[in-house]
Amino acid sequence: MRRNCGGKGRVISVGVDVLLAVKNTDVATASEIQLQVMPLENIRSVQRYLNSLVQAELLYTGRSKIGEAKRYYLTGKAKQLFGVKG
Repeated sequence: MRRNCGGKGRVISVGVDVLLAVKNTDVATASEIQLQVMPLENIRSVQRYLNSLVQAELLYTGRSKIGEAKRYYLTGKAKQLFGVKG
């Protein structure tokens, strides 16, 4: 059975922290997000979390070459949340 460690407030808090990290990081990869925001999570959990933000249309990924890590960027919807221009 899975434990709920923090509830909805924690999910929102982590989501905002992830979006801010993507906004403020030159190259936002899953590894970088793990280091900055989710150090206690394994890399696969971080990737799943980032993919859920992609599905929610808050992040998108650019094309990456074979062997390179995916890079994450804010979508227009996420930029509106933070008042980012351009």
